[in-house]
Amino acid sequence: MNMNAIVLNADVLESTFYDQVTGMPRPGFSVKLTVIDADTFEKYECQFSGGFPELEELKQLKQVNAAQEQYDEIVNRLRANLPATMSNINFDVVKIKGKGSFLTLVCRLPQGVAA
Repeated sequence: MNMNAIVLNADVLESTFYDQVTGMPRPGFSVKLTVIDADTFEKYECQFSGGFPELEELKQLKQVNAAQEQYDEIVNRLRANLPATMSNINFDVVKIKGKGSFLTLVCRLPQGVAA
């Protein structure tokens, strides 16, 4: 499903996962947008795990077990490049996760669209 939305808030979510073999912490990153559907005016929480160039860089750093400072630099650049408040964004909704009224739309940017 394609959605044309207005951005209310944008941020980078950081989470820590632990390697099952080594027990070492491994960072995970995604982009969270709070949006209003421009057609229905309903509010949604959207999560993107790809589509932003900096997210792809973070995935590459994760593969080489980079230092925290390298992650911080790219996360700050990603935050600076997120869509501005009240800007329009068009994306695809891949799936819906959650229960009850606590739903998150898992989304992706259309191919060839720069964030």
